[in-house]
Amino acid sequence: MQTSPTAQPKRVLVVVKQTLKSLALASDEERFKRLLQPECSENGRIERTDQEHRLTLQHVVDTLHDRNIDARCVAREPGEHFDVGDEELIVTVGGDGTFLDASHSVRGKVPMLGVNSAPNSSFGHFCLTDRSGFADVLDSILSGVRKPFPLLRLQLSIDCEAVDVPVLNEILVSHSCPAGTARYKLEVGGATAEHKSSGLIVSTPSGSTGFMRSAGGPIADITDQTFAWWVDKPFRTPSERFPLRGGEVSDNRMVVTSGMFEGQIYIDGAHISCAFPRGSKLTVSVYDSPLLAYVNANCHDRFKADADTW
Repeated sequence: MQTSPTAQPKRVLVVVKQTLKSLALASDEERFKRLLQPECSENGRIERTDQEHRLTLQHVVDTLHDRNIDARCVAREPGEHFDVGDEELIVTVGGDGTFLDASHSVRGKVPMLGVNSAPNSSFGHFCLTDRSGFADVLDSILSGVRKPFPLLRLQLSIDCEAVDVPVLNEILVSHSCPAGTARYKLEVGGATAEHKSSGLIVSTPSGSTGFMRSAGGPIADITDQTFAWWVDKPFRTPSERFPLRGGEVSDNRMVVTSGMFEGQIYIDGAHISCAFPRGSKLTVSVYDSPLLAYVNANCHDRFKADADTW
């Protein structure tokens, strides 16, 4: 179901990706500085991506100003919170990482639009458009023809204390070392099971084409309103049946109890994580405020069609 934004935006917050070139220029580490040397094999790609990104950012800002919309730009800082002031629309200029990071700071009903700043080097699944289509997409938003969709997010609490990050993609429950075994008890849908595996993935519909799909889990439409879980590389003895391998969370709540001394919970990638020591209890439920986002409601269809080709 599409949702109408509160008003036609006059103030826009532009969240900007920091390119590899900009990070290298700001770094004191010699290994990053070497990436910008002409003799470096990656230098050409880095320069092209940086230039494409800067052209996109300039086009986005110019297009907003042409329509008498105030634009405030902030640099993306992975894992860090920023304040959404009185802006009525958030535009991310970058890729999926930029969009995900920005979404963590959005707690109300301010809609988001992702612009893929460098399509030749960035996948941009959450990005509805790139530089070439931005003006048309913006005009369709301003005219009211295009409306945002509510994307389900997850609320986490560890030992009854809420984690202050709304999850847009997925979480991974695992050992803090990738080579370690994840041990936990899962409670979902009235059933319980004790697992040993490489990790437990709990995914929103939006995240179902990412880590969840790569691990062989179910794919949902991006606009669905039920989340799911999937066990990555379950450990079982020969002829043993593995209980609760995966599925939808029908009652929108699940509980995971850690059996690891060095367990970890990773949120929407690697930038945000929480310790999950033995005996700690994680509760996963639906976040009370969905993310309003301008996305293609059918963007997961191609992943479903490709599901049997792995």
